[in-house]
Amino acid sequence: GDHRDLHSLRRRQRQMCIRDRMKDAQIESLQAQINPHFLYNTLDCINSLADMGKTTEVKKTVTSLGSIMRMSIKGAQFLKIEEELKYVNQYLYIQKMRFQEHIICLVEIPEQLYEYYIPKLMIQPLLENAIVHGVSELKETGMIAVTGKETEDAIYITVKDNGIGMSSEQIAHLFQTETPSESHTHSSIALNNVQQRIQYHYGSAYGITVQSTLGKNTIVVIQIPY
Repeated sequence: GDHRDLHSLRRRQRQMCIRDRMKDAQIESLQAQINPHFLYNTLDCINSLADMGKTTEVKKTVTSLGSIMRMSIKGAQFLKIEEELKYVNQYLYIQKMRFQEHIICLVEIPEQLYEYYIPKLMIQPLLENAIVHGVSELKETGMIAVTGKETEDAIYITVKDNGIGMSSEQIAHLFQTETPSESHTHSSIALNNVQQRIQYHYGSAYGITVQSTLGKNTIVVIQIPY
């Protein structure tokens, strides 16, 4: 009897180990990645800055890009919110070089949230969505606000823009889990990637919610456990 119980225990342990490796492999396949179009556009921006002789801006843009790239391919899966915001500000600096005064972004996350850890590159894809598919197409100045708050059981990070908005059908397509078609933008794939990473780590009770009004605004909220 003891031999059979030991054999059964080892079999269950092997099954649990296999399930853990499968989950790790799934999470690894969803690792945060930088949009290749962002990389191409940044290099094009650096070239333009060099043509204008703006060496200080070239150096800072190259440094910011390198820092973001290193973070995306190396290091821990989780960052403190304070550290995440450093990369957010570097990303915003690069976009400011590209769009100049066409875009204004305000980041106001309370300092009491800075020490909490979140999966890395949670906020940048939301900003990318707001810029590329929201405010960059406006004739007037685009405005983006990044805010944060806490409750007794959750942390919320919100990205709101005054861009062109989305229809309910477009919102529904953001989180389709089947293989993306050619009609899917990289931004929608990135948002879906963030959604899946959050839910792998924390469960289906958490993730991204989107509210949008065509021609008016889009509000994207990340909810993770407190």
